[in-house]
Amino acid sequence: MFNKFKLEFKKDWSDFCHQVEQNSQPEYCLLCGKKMTSPCNSHVVPQFILKRIAEKGMVCYGQSLFRHARNNDFARTTTGINNAFTFRLICKDCDKLLFCHYEKPEAILNYDELNREEQKQILAEMAIKTHLSHIYTKAKTYTRNAMLYPDQMEILHACGRQTAYELDIQEHMAYIQTLIGFQKTTSFPFVVLFDRLFNYETDIAAQTIIAYTHDLKGDQLFDPLDFSHIELMRYCYLMILPYQGKTRVLFYVEKKFQSHVRSVIDDFNALSEEEKLHFLFVSLVIYDEQFYISPSLQEKMAKDRKIVKLYTKTDNSGSSGKNEIANFRKYHNYLMKK
Repeated sequence: MFNKFKLEFKKDWSDFCHQVEQNSQPEYCLLCGKKMTSPCNSHVVPQFILKRIAEKGMVCYGQSLFRHARNNDFARTTTGINNAFTFRLICKDCDKLLFCHYEKPEAILNYDELNREEQKQILAEMAIKTHLSHIYTKAKTYTRNAMLYPDQMEILHACGRQTAYELDIQEHMAYIQTLIGFQKTTSFPFVVLFDRLFNYETDIAAQTIIAYTHDLKGDQLFDPLDFSHIELMRYCYLMILPYQGKTRVLFYVEKKFQSHVRSVIDDFNALSEEEKLHFLFVSLVIYDEQFYISPSLQEKMAKDRKIVKLYTKTDNSGSSGKNEIANFRKYHNYLMKK
C-alpha cells in the first residue's frame, strides 16, 4: 500500500515539476526579444562533455549528495544527457549565434593555442551561459513557490520580497549584456586565474559562477542577505570540462571586479597547483548545485561523510563557506587523477 502511494506521489511530483518548467518559460526571447513558439532547449554544459562522464547515458546532479543526506527519494538526482540541466529562455537563433565559438571540442582542447580574441569570445560565451542558467533556476524556484504557496507569495509580494527576486534577475541580465558587449571590444576584459589542461578525464563537469562570501582567512567579503549592497556581489567563473582523456579547468574573473575579490585572488595565487585544484573543488561543492558527476563517482562521494556534510550545511546565509573555504585541505579532492 505504501509503495503504491509512493509511486503515485512520485508521478504527481514529476508532473508538477514539468508544469513548473513550462510556466517558467518566457513568451519572448530573453536576449533578442522575439516571440518564441518553442524556446531552445539549451544545455549549460555541452553534450559532448556530458557524454564523457555519463554511464549508460545517465549523469547525476550535485543535488544527489543532498538526497543521500536527507534520505529523500523524491528529489530528481539523475537524468539522461539530453535533459541534463537545460534552460529554455532564448530562441534557437540566439543560441546558435552566441555560443558558436566554445561549443566544439577544439575550443576546449586547444584553448591555449588560440589568439586572445578567440579566447575572449570563449570565456565570454561560457560566462553568458552560466548567468542564463542561474536566471532559469531562480525563475523555476519563484514559479514553484507561487504554485505551491500562492497566499504566502501574495504576502511576500506585498512586503516587497518580489522586488528582491527581480533585482537578482536584473543583476544577471546586466552581466549578460556586459559580456555580450565584450565581443565587440578589442581589449581582453578577463583575468584568468587558473588555466590547465590535465592529462586525464575527471568524472565531474561544471560551468558555474561563484560569489565568494568569505576569503581563505575567513574574512567576509559581502553579506548576500543585505540587499541594500547586492551590487557588491562579484562573480568568479569556474569551468571543469573533461573530454577525450583530458580535462580543461578554467577559473577567471572580469578585470574590473578583481578588486572586490582581491584577498581571494592573492591567497589563491599563493597556493601550489595541486592546492589550487583542491580549492576549486571545495568551492564547487560549497557554492554550486549545478555540477554533474558520473553515477559511479556519485556512489563514492555519497559515502564520504565530510563531503556530504559540507554540501548540505552550506547555503546562501552570510556564514556560508566561512570556515569550510579556509579549511579546504581537510576534504578529499575528487578532481585529482583517479
